[in-house]
Amino acid sequence: MITNKGSRRSKIVCTLGPASSTTEMIKALAGRGMDVCRINFAYGTVGENEALFKRVRESDPALALMCDIQGPKIRIGEVGTGEAALETGQDFILTADAVTGDSNRVTVSRKALPGEVKPGDRIYLSDGLVALVVLEVAGDDIRCKVTMGGIISSMKGVNLPGIDLAERVPTEKDAADLQVIAALDPEYAAISFVKDASDMIRTRDILADAGNGRIKLVAKIEHPAALKNFDAILEASDAIIVGRGSLGVEVPFEKLIPEQKRIIKKSNRAGKPVIVATQMLESMVTAPVPTRAEVSDVFNAIEDGADAVMLSSETSSGKYPLNAVEAMSRIIQVSGEYIPPRNPYEYDTRPIEKTEIIGHLVYDACRELSQSGAPGSPAEQASQPAREVKILTFTHTGLTARMVSKYRPPLPIVAFTPEQRTARELRLVWGVHAVLVPGSDPGEIMSRRLVAAVKALADGGGVGEGDTFIITGNLDYALAKTNLVSIFTAREVFDMMEGAGQDA
Repeated sequence: MITNKGSRRSKIVCTLGPASSTTEMIKALAGRGMDVCRINFAYGTVGENEALFKRVRESDPALALMCDIQGPKIRIGEVGTGEAALETGQDFILTADAVTGDSNRVTVSRKALPGEVKPGDRIYLSDGLVALVVLEVAGDDIRCKVTMGGIISSMKGVNLPGIDLAERVPTEKDAADLQVIAALDPEYAAISFVKDASDMIRTRDILADAGNGRIKLVAKIEHPAALKNFDAILEASDAIIVGRGSLGVEVPFEKLIPEQKRIIKKSNRAGKPVIVATQMLESMVTAPVPTRAEVSDVFNAIEDGADAVMLSSETSSGKYPLNAVEAMSRIIQVSGEYIPPRNPYEYDTRPIEKTEIIGHLVYDACRELSQSGAPGSPAEQASQPAREVKILTFTHTGLTARMVSKYRPPLPIVAFTPEQRTARELRLVWGVHAVLVPGSDPGEIMSRRLVAAVKALADGGGVGEGDTFIITGNLDYALAKTNLVSIFTAREVFDMMEGAGQDA
């Protein structure tokens, strides 16, 4: 049953990996709150990723899928014992040669790197937890001094702040992976290390040339250039990820959260989903409960306006993936009860779009109904049963639901759609519960669609006789044009049902 309180409005993206790739675990994660499964093509073989994708579809067809391409990400190679400790002050070698890594040297994935760095350059490993400075380059070896020691582990990332490498998105590997992704047909594809809008355009062209132009593209903001070019990137994208792992190394850490807030605000205003990612519950890789600081981090990201929060190693390789999702779900549920009302005028674009007017009207209707109670005279209100107010949207592409969501109304949003793909895409959108109504015709008159939708809710126990519905949809015969906001009580809709039955 969909209720006004206690519901989880922000969504959860989980990265799948060795700790979470079985059918049983996928179902268990979904049961605890996972909305979107992320498959990272930086890891695993093509065959392994294809098999995982199909396993998700078979495990729970309602889940959304996001395939994440690697981009020009540099990683270290395998460490023989899985991880190694580097001490501050010691010498350490990054090499283009294929070696088994240890505490003295490790392979880097970018073979051209020795020719691209020079003495004095800073290099960071493991999301900035280990810092090196280049002493000299000798052939394929980059000889470094460890300036901040720590643990390195297999396949962790390498960051080079201040060094602008020539390689762009999509790389040769990305292009090959995008061919596979086009055939798999996920709802979303995440594009790593975007620098400007042209990266998104090239990626979209590759997918279209491969026969799939409908996959929604998510720009990962991980590089300083992406901050500078963010407005154009946002325009060229369908959603955004704040990739704090690399971004937190590439820019001074004290500037990370102000940038995160700016990205969220702009994405919200554009009505495009925004995901906050990396180290949200990092301690839960090895611990069954989060730290208090992590709880605060998740809460604040949601309060800022994040549509979704993402778990990476917590669910892909951690010891407690189910605990992590359950903890995230609990934080989201409570945070939603404390988020202050949004000023809708701050989120209108100029000039305002018609769909924004609809979203704005719905927000105002929610506020009025919350303050004034059910429609009708005081006597009529007193005689009505306990009620809830719900927003019902009828959408083919999901646009109407997204535009209602962007204003963060204080009431549940239920989106009815005949398209399974749209229902999955809406798993990433704040506050939206998608209900698939197979076979419904967007051209059918609105009253019949409303009756069918409320019947579907009532059959699932999601409607009380005293409920009130704020409806968004289209006037009869005005196809694909959301231009109507109306208010019905459940009793009025039930009367329509009875009338329809009598007419039949």
